[in-house]
Amino acid sequence: MVNRGRGRLGCLFAILVVAVALYYGIPVVQVYWDYYKLIDEMRTSARFAPTTSDDQILRHLRSVVDDLELPAEAKLFTIRRTDGPGRVTIRTRYREVIELPFHQRTLTFRPTAEVRQ
Repeated sequence: MVNRGRGRLGCLFAILVVAVALYYGIPVVQVYWDYYKLIDEMRTSARFAPTTSDDQILRHLRSVVDDLELPAEAKLFTIRRTDGPGRVTIRTRYREVIELPFHQRTLTFRPTAEVRQ
């Protein structure tokens, strides 16, 4: 029986498909990963809000935005404290542009963290 290389060609094609998926998928995953990291930091800051001033929270969250290399518009946080049920809400909004083959996609993120004391 003669081996015509069909198995090798199929394997190379599968490797090519996986490589292309990783090449274009990793940036998308990184954008969402950073979004979830920011939400986690916002929730932590909201949890400690009773003992922390708004300026301290803003400085911390802005440094997180710098560390994650998010757009500058993500630094525009709003902190809202209500006395009634003791609620702290932290919000921001930003856009990320993802380059895909033959296509550019803009994603708008609106991370929000709310904690009731």
